[in-house]
Amino acid sequence: MKAIYDGLYILNVQGKDESVKEAIEVLEKTLRAEGGELLGCQKMDRRRFERIAHRIEFGYYVNLTFSLAPDRIAALAEAQKAHPFLFRQFYLRRKRAPEPAPSTA
Repeated sequence: MKAIYDGLYILNVQGKDESVKEAIEVLEKTLRAEGGELLGCQKMDRRRFERIAHRIEFGYYVNLTFSLAPDRIAALAEAQKAHPFLFRQFYLRRKRAPEPAPSTA
């Protein structure tokens, strides 16, 4: 049975906001390769770090909501490490499925 996760990714796109879309597509492709299903993507914009980390002042934050078998989350984290644009990644398992957004009809 698959669980629902939120994956927070901090991307090091070195000031090139146009490369964010390609980076997100690569993250989604790796997620699907590990057997996950993407449920949502929230782009949270570029933010300045409180402290300079590894000579990087800014990071682009992206939150992916996905379903994945719990035994595959470690493999996903390891596979995502291979991407040179990925600065940090964090995963949080949800207790229940996300509520569908209300329609505006």
